[in-house]
Amino acid sequence: MTTTVKVHVNGKYRADVVVTYANGHVVKDVVEGNYEGSPNPGGEKSFSCYPDPVSFWVSEKEAVKD
Repeated sequence: MTTTVKVHVNGKYRADVVVTYANGHVVKDVVEGNYEGSPNPGGEKSFSCYPDPVSFWVSEKEAVKD
């Protein structure tokens, strides 16, 4: 069985995501919202929870100012 965590960002925001795996591997990523012109129009990204344990750090900020 594989577990995944999906980060979904709505509107003109972006989420900074840091995933730290049990083996010490660290993944840093940015998930853009689903606004018009977004490089990630779906507004989401999935992260695998293998190998476990895994810790997530997620923060959100405004992506585009009108």
